[in-house]
Amino acid sequence: MKVLVTGFEPFGGEKVNPALEAIKGLPAEIHGAEIRWLEVPTVFHKSAQVLEEEMNRYQPDFVLCIGQAGGRTSLTPERVAINQDDARIPDNEGNQPIDLPIRLDGAPAYFSSLPIKAMVQTIKKRACRPLFPIRQGLLSAII
Repeated sequence: MKVLVTGFEPFGGEKVNPALEAIKGLPAEIHGAEIRWLEVPTVFHKSAQVLEEEMNRYQPDFVLCIGQAGGRTSLTPERVAINQDDARIPDNEGNQPIDLPIRLDGAPAYFSSLPIKAMVQTIKKRACRPLFPIRQGLLSAII
């Protein structure tokens, strides 16, 4: 099994993105699964292009996108990815789309195929505080 784990480059004036730093520390294999991480540019449209290219090269069985949400104090597995760019702040190239579809040919939303409730239970057992956001962060790559 092959797993691709992504993290965004630092953005919003930050020098470090904790989510990216966390995935850089992943081992190359976990429970027999081959793990590869990818730094994704925090630039609208480029992020999706970079992710899609790596998915085509690597052919992962699963893609796990890890993100930073400033102010959150817990892990938050997300159930739904919304096909909408809605930027609170400009990306690293100054783009700030508001209420625009990420993919014109895409569905309005995509539901995670991950076992979110089981993940939350595991997080709780390990003394982390999970939350249930309705949708993912603002710089999503919908493919």
